[in-house]
Amino acid sequence: MKRRKNIFSRLGSYFIEILIIIIGISISFALNDWEEKKSAQTDYQNYLKRLQQDIRIDSAQMTNDLNLYRTKIWAVDYIFKYHGGFSQDSIALLGNAQSALTNYVRFLPNDNTFQVLSSTGDFKVFPNDSLVSELFQLYRYDYAFIEMMGQEADAERTQILKPYLIQNIYFEDEITFPVVRTDLPKVLNDRVFRNICLDYKSSSYSAFNSYERALERLVRINDMIKTELVRL
Repeated sequence: MKRRKNIFSRLGSYFIEILIIIIGISISFALNDWEEKKSAQTDYQNYLKRLQQDIRIDSAQMTNDLNLYRTKIWAVDYIFKYHGGFSQDSIALLGNAQSALTNYVRFLPNDNTFQVLSSTGDFKVFPNDSLVSELFQLYRYDYAFIEMMGQEADAERTQILKPYLIQNIYFEDEITFPVVRTDLPKVLNDRVFRNICLDYKSSSYSAFNSYERALERLVRINDMIKTELVRL
């Protein structure tokens, strides 16, 4: 009887030891899991704040670029209103319109955070799949479309518009101090120039629209990020 009690006593001790080990391992795993989740949440929060900052910078640049394209479109419309009875003030505005056509616009996205997320695979800490999808659409599609439309408009500016204007420049005084001016009445009445302007206006509109679409997504993403930060 005593022997049997000793066996059961030992088995009970072993069972308790095993149970303590299992509980210890479980607690250890639970702590590790909690720490990993906490670390992932902290990383997620930091990435959201960095993306928010990138979006602010991009929004400011895009707003500025939109104004430049808006001025280009205004410039074409104003040039097409030209007639022989224009006042001196209107002639000066025509000069401004002509200068606006040759403004250079190039969007340089602030995409450092997105590139880090893509290259490291850290998108895994993002629990919101919709936000990830919107970010990929913005940086991989919308921004690429802006670049493509901008290059098209710039190609017309550098390869067609500027060469045409240069060919129609004259010197007001070639002897003393040459002042380069464009013979506006001559240029504005040229059908070739007007066709160039129409094509250029169309390209500027395409670029303008690509910016507006991207800005709409930026606003949507920014709202999603705000919601996520409040939830955290």
